[in-house]
Amino acid sequence: MRNRGRRPQVAALEKAANATWQSLSAGTASMPKDIILDMDPGVDDALALMLACGSAELRIRAVTTVSGNAHVDKTSINTLKVLEWIGVSGIPVAKGMAKPLSRNLETSEDFHGADGLGDTNLPSPKLKLDPRQAVDLLIQEAQNNPKMLTIIATGPLTNIATVLQRDPSFAENVKELVIMGGAYNVTPYGYGNMTPVAEFNIYADPEAAKVTFNSGVPITAVGLDITTDPTATLTKELYEKLEESSSPRARLGATVTKRLMSQYGFVHLHDPMAVAVVADPSLVTTKKYHVDVETVSDLTRGQTVTDRREWLPDSYKRPPNVNVCTRIDGQRFLHMFIERMTST
Repeated sequence: MRNRGRRPQVAALEKAANATWQSLSAGTASMPKDIILDMDPGVDDALALMLACGSAELRIRAVTTVSGNAHVDKTSINTLKVLEWIGVSGIPVAKGMAKPLSRNLETSEDFHGADGLGDTNLPSPKLKLDPRQAVDLLIQEAQNNPKMLTIIATGPLTNIATVLQRDPSFAENVKELVIMGGAYNVTPYGYGNMTPVAEFNIYADPEAAKVTFNSGVPITAVGLDITTDPTATLTKELYEKLEESSSPRARLGATVTKRLMSQYGFVHLHDPMAVAVVADPSLVTTKKYHVDVETVSDLTRGQTVTDRREWLPDSYKRPPNVNVCTRIDGQRFLHMFIERMTST
């Protein structure tokens, strides 16, 4: 790596590297968690997929795709492109819902690039999609593996809500649903990125989020409250570690984020953080709240309305339904991300 007056953050990461990596991996690789990734690649979804592939704590049973950052036709092909580029095969990839439950689709290619992957223009993949529809795959996997599956949802919750509407027992069959989505106003960073109060994934399909949040499924929310924490943000110095690595994951990670890094000087690692939290829950502090989703008002569409009124008598409180992440150990998270992306 070029040494050009590295910031203390980078030096601290390197100093703690061996000890942190061992603590993250100890005792987990022998008993990996079964996960399904529900995503809409997307730059940070692609990073999340690569991080999951490089995490021994996780066993990816399938990837399901949804419209969000781009149309599901594109996000599905992008998933195959990423897997093929990093040399991973044998993971079923099933295409999911093409539009929100009751709204027109609004994508984010202006941010993620015309191809959804930072305008990297990766070659068309030889890998093929699973013949099953994503909703059918999710229902089948949950029924066949009750209380065993963790779903990591890093896109709009359209697939998840559709599953819950078709098979209400899904809420009991799933071990946990970890979402990257929402802004819960529990840290100084807990405001929206699509509007002042709404995060994109929830804004894109607020009805689906409302169905999901009120379904009874165990939810852990990795929201903008922690994903935009400056201590957990990919800096230019850390980006260079990806750029200079020989690892296919790191090189592709640098390629897909190059446009955003050039434009902003940093990249928020929203979706990789959701994967990291499943691999190592000790990275975060959480607190349970009752959360609902605004679906009526145009001004506050997609707001995750978090009831933080602890002074209310218990008889007036609505039961908590979301385990909200309120703090992230940014240094450990960044080390995990860089170490696993650059590992060969």
